[in-house]
Amino acid sequence: MDTLSTSSTVSELATILGAAVADHPERCAIATEAERITYRELGTRVADLAGRLREAGIGPGRAVAVHVPRSPSALIAIHAVIATGAVVAPLDVNDPSERVRALLEQAGISHLLVRSGEPSSVDVGEGLAVVVRDASPSRLEGGYLLFTSGSTGVPKGVLLSGEAVAHFARWAARSAGLTFEDRVAAQAALTFDLSTFDVFATAVAGATAVILPDWLKPFPADTVDWLAEQRITAVYAVPTLMKGIVAAGGRSATLPALATIMFAGEPYPVAALTDLLAAFPDARVLNWYGPTETNVCTAQDVRQWRPGTPVPIGEAVDGVLVEIVDAELVVAGPTLLTGYVVDGVVFDPAVDVVFGDGKCRRAYRTGDRAYRDDDGRLVLVGRVDRQIKRRGYRIDLSGIEAIAAEAGATHGAAAVATGADQYLTLFVDVDATSPTTVLDTVEHALRERLPTYSQPDRVVAHSPLPTNRRGKVDRPRLEELAADMLTNQQEAHS
Repeated sequence: MDTLSTSSTVSELATILGAAVADHPERCAIATEAERITYRELGTRVADLAGRLREAGIGPGRAVAVHVPRSPSALIAIHAVIATGAVVAPLDVNDPSERVRALLEQAGISHLLVRSGEPSSVDVGEGLAVVVRDASPSRLEGGYLLFTSGSTGVPKGVLLSGEAVAHFARWAARSAGLTFEDRVAAQAALTFDLSTFDVFATAVAGATAVILPDWLKPFPADTVDWLAEQRITAVYAVPTLMKGIVAAGGRSATLPALATIMFAGEPYPVAALTDLLAAFPDARVLNWYGPTETNVCTAQDVRQWRPGTPVPIGEAVDGVLVEIVDAELVVAGPTLLTGYVVDGVVFDPAVDVVFGDGKCRRAYRTGDRAYRDDDGRLVLVGRVDRQIKRRGYRIDLSGIEAIAAEAGATHGAAAVATGADQYLTLFVDVDATSPTTVLDTVEHALRERLPTYSQPDRVVAHSPLPTNRRGKVDRPRLEELAADMLTNQQEAHS
């Protein structure tokens, strides 16, 4: 095979790799400690695999899950599925089998790509095999399917069109200033929307996606060594990973090649962000915001931020429109999801919203409360849907966390409510050398800025805050810890 797609209409997303093969054939596309794949080789391997997938019945009208560890083979599989015109749905190999089975049913997956040797599978090359789950056509049009990280029940499948992902990738490559000389730390789970930058924005620029081994992530000092050894110039990650890197000695002196840092997925605590900027005084630091349903929809150059003020999420990215409606941020434009997939059927959660220019547009309600600061930049102030009702009052847990994160030398904060009485516990990631002082500062800030009914019942030092596989704060785990604390307290007083 010498083409990436034989269909009459090539996916907008597939054209990204095709252009990279044409423009940067001998540049390195994917690198690991053991393998180096040029764009020419990547194009050939993707085209060959796509041909075999078509022979297995994969193409438009199909939904294909990639259940393969994060690796060159997984990236090749994603590109190949896209080249066939099918919907690609990356899955996490670490998920329990029952959860994987539920996701497959939820999304109406017709084919499953797994490692060779799995039962009832047919080898298709690249160490991969296909399992046919459903011979009937899917009702999904070609695109990218990512599952939200919901803590209970079956997460919703967020279907993004190839055009939506391509629009983000092209904007992201421009915004980050990527060139073919860049070496990007490809560290995000393939089920996480941050991974679309690693896979596609690198290809837009002809840059190298250097795959960070999963085993390194829990060890920040080893991660710093890896970043140095691999001469990484750009990284796009959640704040938790970057905080660990800085705490382990990551800075310009130890990582002189690292010139561009992008973060997203959760707010960056003010004190920790100040540390990051000081550690990398000459690096570009960009705050990218957006739920999975919109990918990145706003951006802010953090060098323009004034310490001591809330960290803004900036302005809408190219082609995207944002509006504040009843204090909630809504988004319209080319990066919007096609819809949620439930039992193989797509339903659209978007609503019609009249924007400031008087035009009515299809828009997504983010659930994030926002306002514009004196410079006109957007600032988040908590979640519409992270409110609890306690003693007749509505309390915004995100608002409590925001105040704590801006106070003193905190490196993060997470509020959880447990029990029938909604007992409120605030966990604070603090510097181990002065936990009492920091907690006192946090409690003072909460008393100054919150009404009595919104005050946490307990403020607890917990460093670091536990994280899930996506690197975000593991709130279910904190709820368990808070429930145990409450039980022990009740038993002590009984």
